[in-house]
Amino acid sequence: MNILAIDTITPVLAVTAKGPSGKITVAITDGGQHADKLVDAIDRAIALAGFSARETELVTCAEGPGSFTGLRLAWSAAKAISLAAECPLIPAPPLPCYAIPFADWPGAVVSVLDAKKNRFYAQVFRRGKSVTEALDMEEKGLMGFVDPSERILVTGPDAILFAEQLHSAIPGLDVTALPSGLSGISGELAEFAEIAFPGYTDGVPDHAGPIYVRKSDAETGTAAKQR
Repeated sequence: MNILAIDTITPVLAVTAKGPSGKITVAITDGGQHADKLVDAIDRAIALAGFSARETELVTCAEGPGSFTGLRLAWSAAKAISLAAECPLIPAPPLPCYAIPFADWPGAVVSVLDAKKNRFYAQVFRRGKSVTEALDMEEKGLMGFVDPSERILVTGPDAILFAEQLHSAIPGLDVTALPSGLSGISGELAEFAEIAFPGYTDGVPDHAGPIYVRKSDAETGTAAKQR
């Protein structure tokens, strides 16, 4: 199966293509504008994997949370390819993808992304199972979802920042930071979509879009004006 996965939720742009020539990942870590580089990254990845955009049989991108602009960009590209190739689009959740390598951790695993404004997108797992939905919170808000006596592993690309702030806010916790996804998680998104594909029967409607978790600045401003 020809699979294309797009990850633009962090400053890293990563595209993975899996096809006749193998599984290829193109990652751009220079922190530039993703919009300027995404098409070239997709073209490079699928060419190296041995198929064309119209030969894509399954496309996936992060469903969110993540960068507002990044999520919209990946969804736009994935929808365009899905329409052109007449193939399924399966959105994949990024926070569980960061936590996958730590399913055997004996305590709580906290997958995090820096959400800016002194907040984080976070999700808590135990033994590979989610125990919360994706959350938008300050680091000290974690204590509503974990036992202070258990071992806490923080992962995701912003794990060190979260762990440092958690230590400062609540000294004495047993917290280990093991960052993941520093070069993007397009490969993990591709694996998620491939596993989900056999049981996937619902197409993504035209109006579907990313899961943001947090309202945009424009939405927050509009809500404030309506009060």
